[in-house]
Amino acid sequence: MPDPQETQDTNEIIMQLRYLQNLYTQQYENLENNIATYTMTNTSVQRNLELLEKSKLVEGKNIMVSGEAGAYIPARIAKVDQVLTYIGGGYLIENTVEKAIDFLKENRKRGEEILSKLIAEKLKVEKDLFDIQYRLNAVQYKSQAQQK
Repeated sequence: MPDPQETQDTNEIIMQLRYLQNLYTQQYENLENNIATYTMTNTSVQRNLELLEKSKLVEGKNIMVSGEAGAYIPARIAKVDQVLTYIGGGYLIENTVEKAIDFLKENRKRGEEILSKLIAEKLKVEKDLFDIQYRLNAVQYKSQAQQK
């Protein structure tokens, strides 16, 4: 017959491990969301860099400008010397194309560094989550074996 104190201790350990498992699962999901956000942001920055780097090629050309909700307006690109650059917090500054490219490259670099850190943290949390699950399974198996 199993010792009641040992059964209570085992149940408490199981509850603690499940609690940790839930915390780590939430942290893992949060990291996945942050990784997806930074990936989309870096993709957007990369597209903007490519556009700015090709800006001289479209000078004097006709384009269609999105007016939102599927409406497009024809326009002609004038000389591209100055562009507006979003710097965050709802603020835009006027820059030369070269300064805007440098600014976006720096943003991309910072974004890639943050993304690398997030991925490393996700891998660590994933390993910890696996370890918790392993410990939980071991304790539950031991508990079931003692009850027989």
